[in-house]
Amino acid sequence: MKYKKLPIDESFYQEEVRCGYTVSAEMKKIWAVELDLLYQLQQVCDKLGIHYYASGGTLLGAIRHKGMIPWDDDIDVMMMRDDYETLCAHADEFEDPYFLQFGKNSEGYFHGHAQLRNGNTTAVVKTEAHLHYSFNQGIFIDIFPLDHVIGDKKLRRRQAVLIDKYRDIAKKLYRTTKNYRPEEASRLRKAAHMVTPLINRVVSYDQMYAKMEAEAQRYNNVPTDYVGKLTYSPFNVKLYDLVSEFDETLYVDFEMMKIAVPVGYEKHLRRQFGNYMEFVIGTSDHGSVYFDPDTPYDVWLDRFEQEHTATGIRTKAAGEK
Repeated sequence: MKYKKLPIDESFYQEEVRCGYTVSAEMKKIWAVELDLLYQLQQVCDKLGIHYYASGGTLLGAIRHKGMIPWDDDIDVMMMRDDYETLCAHADEFEDPYFLQFGKNSEGYFHGHAQLRNGNTTAVVKTEAHLHYSFNQGIFIDIFPLDHVIGDKKLRRRQAVLIDKYRDIAKKLYRTTKNYRPEEASRLRKAAHMVTPLINRVVSYDQMYAKMEAEAQRYNNVPTDYVGKLTYSPFNVKLYDLVSEFDETLYVDFEMMKIAVPVGYEKHLRRQFGNYMEFVIGTSDHGSVYFDPDTPYDVWLDRFEQEHTATGIRTKAAGEK
C-alpha cells in the first residue's frame, strides 16, 4: 500500500455513552472505517498539495464534540473545485480496497460529488438496493466540490434550476437505457425503452451529467463573494460560504486524529445550524443505509438479490393458491 492505515486502539470499538446517547460497538466499527478513509484522504491531499475542510455535521462534531456527533454515521468534507479536480485526476493514488468514486469513473453515479469508499465493506442506500447499480457501494466519506456562487439572484436561480434539471434527466435516461430491467419497469419506462436507439442518438445520460457539472462551474472564473455545494443542493443558501472563510486552515481534534477546518468555521456553523453549541439528540442523515463493516458490498448485494428473488417467488406462489 502507498499509504499507512489509521492506527486505532482496540478500546475505541467498545460501546460507549456520549452526551447521553449510546454509541454501539457496531457503530464504532463503522466510524473506524470512515476515520481510516479520512486518514487516507489526508495523506493523498498532503502529497498533492491540496486542501480539504470538514463540512456540515463533521465540522459541527469537530468543534462541539472533538469528534463524531454521537448519533451521526458519516463524514463530510469539502474543497475548492480546482483542488477537487486535482484529487479526481489522481484517483489512482488510492489502492484497493480504497476507491475514489465520482461521476466520470462510476457508471450510474449521479451524486455530483465524490465519495471515497472502502470496497471491503457495505453502505447501500435502502431505496436503491433493488436498482442493481454496478458501482462501488462500500462505506464512504463524502467529498463536496465548492463552486462560485453568482450574486445576481435571477442568474443564481436559473443556474440552480438547470443543475437539478440536467441531473434528473441523466438519472431517467440511465434507468431507461443502460440500467433498464423490464421485469421492474413501469409501462411508461417500457415505452421509453423501445425508442432507446433514437434517444441515444440525440442525448445520453453521461452527456446530461456533464452538462450538470459544467453548469455548476459556470461562474468559477468570475470574482464572487460566496462558494457553495452547487452540484449537491444548489438552492440551499445555508450551504453558501464566504470565500474569505477559507483564507486560512486550522487543525482541530477529531477522535484520535486532527481534521482541517476553515478559519471562518463559526460563520459556517451559525449559518447552517443557528446556535450550534446547543444540541438535541437526533438521528443521522444516513439512517436509510444498510451498513455492514465486515462484508464486501458485492457479496452483500449478491445476497440481497438472492433473498429478494426468493421472496418474490414465494410471494407469487402464495398468491396463486
